[in-house]
Amino acid sequence: MIRILIVDDHAIVRAGIRVLLQLQPDFEVVGEAEDGREALRQVQQLAPDIALMDIGMPGMDGLAATRAILQNYPQVRIIALTQHENREYVLPTLRAGAKGYVLKRAPDDTLVRAIRTVAAGGSFLDPRIADVVTDSLRQQGAAPADPLETLTEREREVLQLLASGKTYQEIADTLFISVKTVDFHRTNLMRKLNLANRTELVQFAIKRSLLS
Repeated sequence: MIRILIVDDHAIVRAGIRVLLQLQPDFEVVGEAEDGREALRQVQQLAPDIALMDIGMPGMDGLAATRAILQNYPQVRIIALTQHENREYVLPTLRAGAKGYVLKRAPDDTLVRAIRTVAAGGSFLDPRIADVVTDSLRQQGAAPADPLETLTEREREVLQLLASGKTYQEIADTLFISVKTVDFHRTNLMRKLNLANRTELVQFAIKRSLLS
């Protein structure tokens, strides 16, 4: 049996995935988690073979959770199951150690094949994002890495909200995190993007079309 942990902040999504997986005779859903921190606790307690990891979640996001889980429990194989298909999400997730990447809009059998492939020791990419990875490999060495790719999804959210003029408290309320955590993300943003102040953050966000 392949023991599977489902990590997603939407209960209705977790329920749908569970129903799909329970139809497979060699799959066992051993637990669910609604954020990265809970996922880390569940991995410790349940020792799953596979963790299906959403990327965008409140608190500890899927990228941070992937890094934390693999640092402490490298035997767990992680498959990203997400709506995000652009390189700013795909590449950092794979670099963090995920063995699979599947889009939520993929057919049911794609997820099933991904789980079996990764559980057997292989890797699996949703065909819809294969070009993203191929293009990145082709460009390696031709240009310096894009600093935007180094940001976690939560850091991107904080960047967008800071650039749109939100206060720390408004950002904290929007993302259900503390003001201290907002400031922590701001510090990381400044360091990763080599920016000195909020004005430069705004200019960066506008230049990269991150504001709606």
